[in-house]
Amino acid sequence: MKTPIILATVALTAVTACDVALGPDPAREAAKSVVRPIVAETVSGPAGVVLTDCIIDNASDTELFNLAGAAVTGVEPNTITLVSNILQRPETIACATSGLAG
Repeated sequence: MKTPIILATVALTAVTACDVALGPDPAREAAKSVVRPIVAETVSGPAGVVLTDCIIDNASDTELFNLAGAAVTGVEPNTITLVSNILQRPETIACATSGLAG
């Protein structure tokens, strides 16, 4: 009787350990939908896309959650401040510099 339980536990552990890409992350996509127009106010076109991607890539999980929430509640001044703060990070600047250099 213990063997099926052990096998089920091992199988469940193996399945939960898998990192399967199921497509775009909805939170990241929602956050992008908020960041894109904020960035586009000053930088449009392909450069704006690069900056948006760099901001999203360098946001923490909590920041992504807050940005994604703004897709529902609306952009507020603190949302713009958050985007600006992420954009000023050395990692984000390096990402943007690399992406814009091409």
